[in-house]
Amino acid sequence: PLLPDDAQVVVELDLARLRANAVVGPVVTRALARLSGDSHLPGLPFATMGSPLAAADAFVIAAYGVGTASAASVAVLATHGDVPGGVQIAPGLVAIGPDGWIGQLEARAAIAERSPLAAPDELLRLRAHAAPAGRDTAVLRVTARLPFDARVAVARDTGLPTAPARLSVWADVEDDFAVVVDADAADPGDRESKDAALRLATALRGVFRSLADDPLVRALGVPNSLVDARLIAKGTWVRAIVAIGPDHLARAVKRASELLGGAS
Repeated sequence: PLLPDDAQVVVELDLARLRANAVVGPVVTRALARLSGDSHLPGLPFATMGSPLAAADAFVIAAYGVGTASAASVAVLATHGDVPGGVQIAPGLVAIGPDGWIGQLEARAAIAERSPLAAPDELLRLRAHAAPAGRDTAVLRVTARLPFDARVAVARDTGLPTAPARLSVWADVEDDFAVVVDADAADPGDRESKDAALRLATALRGVFRSLADDPLVRALGVPNSLVDARLIAKGTWVRAIVAIGPDHLARAVKRASELLGGAS
């Protein structure tokens, strides 16, 4: 609710839930602690700056004006630790980003102290789109509403032949791990043919195959989970489901722990 209006991409990571998980928690905790002060996580527009993620309970990043000259992003961490370069906008909440955007967060936080704020209903509906029925928890959520310029930029940066107009991603871990990706090939109100959804499904399949060839994915032993992702096209929407079962996840965690124990 504190994010300025019109966020085009919102990524949420529940670090406390990840660390508390009996299967992945120990290796996640070690991995976050190993991030150095000048680490730069892929996809994030800033260095981890002394690994504030290691002490944070939650992390949210929002992007605005994607694909335009006014593109900007702002991040908020739920943490009681020190975040170099961060600004405390409320007790337990620290923001990182351009001064103008930090000012907007501070202003909204001040309003929220007097009167509760709510995120836009349309954004919340899209956020919930990929979540299975009855599942309110998640370790990762991605919500994106991409106008034309943003779609062009995303397609260019990712190598996709086409980018979705709307995106909802949900992922959670218990003794297994599951990811649901819902992508809409058409702009709201624009009912394109099924060809758009089929093209997007083909693009997503290509993304999963590319990820499966990543050296780290192969080292963890999970490429087949990506290659075998289930894709369902319905109207202009495409749903992709990636699942890693309990035994498979346990093996991946064991391999991750071994990788962290090495010198690399």
